[in-house]
Amino acid sequence: MYKYTNEKEIIEALERQAFLFEQQIVLGKVKVKDIEEMLPHTVTLGIHDLDNIRPTYYSKRLFELYAVTREMFGEDPFLAAKKVTFPGDFDKSARLLAAHLTSDRKQLPISFVQRLKVSDDQDFEGIFTVTNRIQHSPELVSIGFKLSELGIVGNKMNRLFEETLYVRENYQKFTQLTTREIEIITLLALGYQNNEIADQLFISKATVEQHRKNLKKKLEIKRFVDLIRFAQAFDLI
Repeated sequence: MYKYTNEKEIIEALERQAFLFEQQIVLGKVKVKDIEEMLPHTVTLGIHDLDNIRPTYYSKRLFELYAVTREMFGEDPFLAAKKVTFPGDFDKSARLLAAHLTSDRKQLPISFVQRLKVSDDQDFEGIFTVTNRIQHSPELVSIGFKLSELGIVGNKMNRLFEETLYVRENYQKFTQLTTREIEIITLLALGYQNNEIADQLFISKATVEQHRKNLKKKLEIKRFVDLIRFAQAFDLI
């Protein structure tokens, strides 16, 4: 298994891991509670409703690791979060997440850092969070842990699900795709012709043809079978 040695590699790997978690959940191969049991004990896992970002599931580790009680969280999770978060960090992260979920990159994970109290008598500590939207579901999955443990947690988590060399080498290409390009890749891989895609997406055939040329260059592919492989690896079909 490849060992990640610098912060940039670790963050990219964790975002890919969040993407793989989401794939496993969507495909029904693993349940949220099963993932939590696999994670290092210093990592928290949460599921949030996409419409109002309210938590629908949160690991009990949250109450063991941070200065928040189950009672506080049960009464008002937003207020509880603000009480243990450095002033301004909660609102800043909320705005960042809201902007991401309405952007052309909403299918990708997003990561950010907040400062949280780990206990009442200690200073705030940086918490790294990776959040990803669950496809075909009105929910988000979030993974959080202390920034000081970034390297340790990063390498432990990336042993949970096998990450193929193909995904690792092509993930950055996937992150550069627009929502429209993903729609076209999906329809192409499903066997639709240019005119059929144009009709479905309410664009011209010439526009579809231009997208195909751009995709060949962006994904560095020459054969149609390579497009299908890419679509399958990133769960587009």
